[in-house]
Amino acid sequence: MRFLLILIWFVFFLSCAPTTKEGQVKDWLYYYDLGMSALSAKNYSEAIANFFIATQKAPNEPKVWNALGIAYMEVFEYEKAESVFKRALEVDKKFTEARLNLGVMYFRKKDYEKALREIRTALADEAFPHKHIAFYYLARIYKALDNQNLYLENLRKATAYNPTFFEAQLELANAYEEMGDYRSALDVYRNLLNNGINTPQIELSMARLLFYTEDYENAKLFIKRLIENKQADASQKAKAYELLNQILVKEQERLISRKTASTQKEREKPKVEEKIQELPPKEEPISKEKLTNQTEPEMIKPERKTENKPAEAQKERVFRIQLGAFSSEESAKAWKEKIEKELGIKDLMIVEQLGIYRVLYGSFKSRAEAEAQIERLRNYNLYGFIVQD
Repeated sequence: MRFLLILIWFVFFLSCAPTTKEGQVKDWLYYYDLGMSALSAKNYSEAIANFFIATQKAPNEPKVWNALGIAYMEVFEYEKAESVFKRALEVDKKFTEARLNLGVMYFRKKDYEKALREIRTALADEAFPHKHIAFYYLARIYKALDNQNLYLENLRKATAYNPTFFEAQLELANAYEEMGDYRSALDVYRNLLNNGINTPQIELSMARLLFYTEDYENAKLFIKRLIENKQADASQKAKAYELLNQILVKEQERLISRKTASTQKEREKPKVEEKIQELPPKEEPISKEKLTNQTEPEMIKPERKTENKPAEAQKERVFRIQLGAFSSEESAKAWKEKIEKELGIKDLMIVEQLGIYRVLYGSFKSRAEAEAQIERLRNYNLYGFIVQD
């Protein structure tokens, strides 16, 4: 009986114990998760140690090699990072994330030729879900190469692929501001605000740009929001107060200028001299000779009044929801048709910009309307971003 109980217990133990393969998977995942936790906390020494152990336990997992490469890159161990990124690609040549990181590593080393090659290869992968990051680094490479046109073009592509990509949006807005294109910079910040992304830095930038465009009332509104924002630090609030002083000075100058101009106009008005009424001279009878020789008075032609035609009304901006962005028109059409056929959603359009084909839905007069539609689309497992046209 005792032997039977031991045998039953042994069989039960074997049935509950994980298989060798399951145990190995849990083993490397344990170290991988520890490494990711340490990486998030910027404890790179611990992250490298755990990722390295994970690579020894699962040498055929490309993501552990990729993670180890990222950790090495953060501590400037570029040769080691290059080696492990290449190892990840040896394990799986379609693991595009490792290729992108390899390109980023070359960019940090200022080896721009290799960086361009790797990042362009990553962008050629239509299934790669992080194209916005690839375009962002492509833009930074062109900036380092002093190619302003390609720098801006790729920044715009990065923001087109992902309108909520914060780093790229900020850099694009700063680039516009440096060029003096304040209205385009404002549009970038408005796009972030439309998608619910707001920070004290955005509020300060909006106020500054509105000041540059002499929209003082709206500039003061953003300053008020910033001062009341609990997340704003002392430095940001100090800059806001400094900007407010500049606005008040400009408003005062504008008021004085208007008063001066008004006073000057009053002074320049011709004085109407009082005419002394005189008795008209006694009229003599008009002779026939005088009547014949009298020249015909010139007709005073009325001045032609030019009507001030009203300026063409600016095209009213509308809000749309971006449901996808693709580098080929065929892919965009396929996605649009899939949504229409499988979900029965209409009012879709494809808009091409900078070689990117965006699938847009709807046409809404307010951001609130667009937000309500985003909530409805989530019921279909569709996720999008609000954009302004």
